[in-house]
Amino acid sequence: MKTARVLMAALAACAMSLAPQAYAQTVHYPGGKSTFDGKCAVCHQAGGKGMDGLAPPLVEYPGKYAGSPDGRAQLGHTVLYGMFGPIKVKEKNYNFKMPSFASLSDEEIADVLNYVVFDLNAQHGSAKPFDVAEVKAWRAGPLDQTAVHQHREAVLKGLGL
Repeated sequence: MKTARVLMAALAACAMSLAPQAYAQTVHYPGGKSTFDGKCAVCHQAGGKGMDGLAPPLVEYPGKYAGSPDGRAQLGHTVLYGMFGPIKVKEKNYNFKMPSFASLSDEEIADVLNYVVFDLNAQHGSAKPFDVAEVKAWRAGPLDQTAVHQHREAVLKGLGL
């Protein structure tokens, strides 16, 4: 009986020591994770799980957006210029004023978008990574937060979401 307890305790200890590694998220974009953790996780929470009623989760839609030019631009414009107004994600309503992060460098924006799309989203289809040139092009055509919100509706309809 004592041997069984010792064996069970040893197995439990091994399982506990392996658990964090087994469930650890692989991070391909550490710079993007750092930016996300410092700027975005306040509202979107660690791992992009979102905050009910305030900030939507970022673990599904961005991966779907990233496969189309309009969706990619929507993601970029949202980070660059912010967005406000009510939105719905998977039958949940959110009403938040996301601030502009235009003060971030083009590289930081590309990295954080890559982190969200490729590290937080399990499914991102054939999306290609974001790059600095793409972000620079979005900066050349600035939008206000209302236009970003309106464009989102068109992107959702185009993607069938």
